[in-house]
Amino acid sequence: MQDTARATARLRQAAFGLALMTGGMALPFIGAAAQQADSTSRPADAAASPMPKSQMKVIAHRGGAMARPENTLPALHHAAGMGVDYLEFDMMMSQDDKIVVHHDTNINPDFCTPEQGSSVTPGPVRERSFAEIRSFDCGSAVRPAYAGDRFIPVPGARTPDLEEVFSTFKNGDSLFFVETKIPQGTDVDPVLFATLFEEAVRRHGLEERVILQSFDFRTIDALYAINPRIRTCLLGVPRQTNDYLAMLRQHNATCIVLNHAEIDGEGVRALKDAGVLVFSNVADKAEDWQKYADLGFDALFTNDPEAAISFLN
Repeated sequence: MQDTARATARLRQAAFGLALMTGGMALPFIGAAAQQADSTSRPADAAASPMPKSQMKVIAHRGGAMARPENTLPALHHAAGMGVDYLEFDMMMSQDDKIVVHHDTNINPDFCTPEQGSSVTPGPVRERSFAEIRSFDCGSAVRPAYAGDRFIPVPGARTPDLEEVFSTFKNGDSLFFVETKIPQGTDVDPVLFATLFEEAVRRHGLEERVILQSFDFRTIDALYAINPRIRTCLLGVPRQTNDYLAMLRQHNATCIVLNHAEIDGEGVRALKDAGVLVFSNVADKAEDWQKYADLGFDALFTNDPEAAISFLN
């Protein structure tokens, strides 16, 4: 199956390159997932829940890292249970080309420790098999930045793969806001990454419930070439340009993550009028949430979703 995925990736990579050479990526800005009167709606006969509209939404960063161990099933269960609109998590590629839910380039010994008797040591995620990554307990401790009275450890919590997350939560109400991470210097093929991700999304019938976000626009472009129905979101755009709409059009993306200091209310309205979802940067304080609300952002991105939901209510 892994060989099939690689072969499929090579074919799609060739098609992707051809599309670039022939100008195929210069497609209309509003892709298939947004070519509707309401850019956040979806076909009435589809089985998945609708994309969000109306009031400001809440995105649980890493599943709500201030409450439960980040990027674990307990965190995602906790966030889904409180009714967050989006479950957010990070994706890395293991040595055996499994998409694993993990943030750091290296397995972080601050909060991930090998099980007793294991010979596996912390190190680069890309240099560990999924089985080795799963052998770490990432639930007994907490990243210092997220430590506090609200955090509850879950000893024994493991790093899941993408398949486990989608299988567990596909029948719930939450949407998925997920990030591809390709550390510099690794041999991860962005087209293979996008291919495996798209296959998982399609297998679980989640094309209208998933948004792919990334700083690495190669995966954004590759996913659009493979399946334009899946919405994509750009991170870090202000580092490159102040013309956000031009960058979004260049990469056929219909979502952007911004800090409240990087745009004004008129700019937010212009993006939304163009069919773009405008999400906040990660913020955990009410004073920042208020700024995003005043500007008309579509969603709050936070490590403390419970407090954010109370704030919005």
